[in-house]
Amino acid sequence: MFARGYVPGRSGQVFVVPREGDILTTANPYFNFMHGTPWDYDARIPVLFYGAPFVRQGSWPAVALQQDVAPTLGAIIGAPPLPAATGRVLDEVLAPGAARPRVAVLIVLDGMRADYFDRYAALIPTLTRMRREGAWFPNARTNVLPTVTGVGHANIGTGSEPRFHGIAVNKYFDPTAEQGKEARDVYEVLGPRELKVLTLADVWHRAAGDEAVIIGQGGFFRATDGLVGQGNDPISTRPVFASSYDETTGRFTTNDKAYRHSEALDAFDAKAFWASATGDGSGGAAFKEKEFRSSPLYQRFEGEALLAVLDHEAIGTHPGMDLVVVNLKGPDYTGHAHGPDSGELQETLRELDVQMTALLAQLDRTAGPGQSVIALTADHGMASEPAAQRRHYDTEVVAALADRLGATPDCFHYIDPANSQMSVEIARLQSLGITLQDVARCLESLNYIAAAFTEDEVRAAQAELGRAGGAGG
Repeated sequence: MFARGYVPGRSGQVFVVPREGDILTTANPYFNFMHGTPWDYDARIPVLFYGAPFVRQGSWPAVALQQDVAPTLGAIIGAPPLPAATGRVLDEVLAPGAARPRVAVLIVLDGMRADYFDRYAALIPTLTRMRREGAWFPNARTNVLPTVTGVGHANIGTGSEPRFHGIAVNKYFDPTAEQGKEARDVYEVLGPRELKVLTLADVWHRAAGDEAVIIGQGGFFRATDGLVGQGNDPISTRPVFASSYDETTGRFTTNDKAYRHSEALDAFDAKAFWASATGDGSGGAAFKEKEFRSSPLYQRFEGEALLAVLDHEAIGTHPGMDLVVVNLKGPDYTGHAHGPDSGELQETLRELDVQMTALLAQLDRTAGPGQSVIALTADHGMASEPAAQRRHYDTEVVAALADRLGATPDCFHYIDPANSQMSVEIARLQSLGITLQDVARCLESLNYIAAAFTEDEVRAAQAELGRAGGAGG
């Protein structure tokens, strides 16, 4: 899994797997729960295709991967093959002799564990009905580490994996950056050009030309960009609309070098939305961004924003087949703060289902009944509340390494525990007689670490992947 996810210069030098049931996280209370691991609570994801007459109903036992979603949706809509796909077309989904839909929608439910569909079925009647009437893959999972938003959405959007598409983490260590700013977000420097391969949206934009509209939307740019891809193409006069929620402004913003911002989103301001929904007469003075994002109200906010864009851009009414790729981040934000077993998460899922109901109704109104197809999946899951003394913090890990190896903490850059890896000051460690193997073995001596690998070990595993063809489980 690390070999599929390894990108030189982006990935770290030591790769870390916590013991199953242990959480590695930060002291930030809004990231009390974390993901990023190979364990089922992070790696098992839903994969669902919905929309008769284009999709064959059934529960299909074959293993399905994130990289299979875009090739399969592409086959349904008649898109050219994805040039760098490592995933396969899930042929069991394809209804024989079906025409093409007027609208195709790819939805990534951020942080949506597959078992939510079972545990909380009564709270999500529309999603439960879609599962029953659509093509469901109970053995779907991700085969790439780390299981994080940036990586998962790029896997899904391109049908490929990091060793080809280039997005290896959410944040990476940039030793050339100004001190204090070494943690750099993916897409921060080059925007969607950091993706090395084309997404399904890119391929369809070029194939459909001026006859179809493409819309991308998400709760964070590293989700949206991985789905939408490069954006506007000079050979087409029809723009690609794409925007992401910006937590610093409470609004949806875009990269205007790559995409166009839908005017429908100008009416969506988080503080005003919160004030209206809660009856706050102070004009939003009590608004707290992180509490808003980790509540069901945020799920309503992003759901209604999506519906407004689809209405404003008249999705389903154009000569060509429109394509919508969307990240709904509510389950992730709520899961990080409150956990998969919380009442808050249940209420967010209840609101998510309300928004899915409204989306299906809108597609029927605009494109016509039976004229749309939906592919639904997730980027990763989320760990549940661990047993006592099994939540560990990034500072704790670094302090243990420094103490046991006789180094200083600033030799280790543990940018984000969800990345399941760290960058280290190799030259400084070598001057102390410490190797990467020493760091990895020291990590494994901690009772909450299941395994640790060096960059050389992951490179070697990647070389074996290449010789073996590289796709699969």
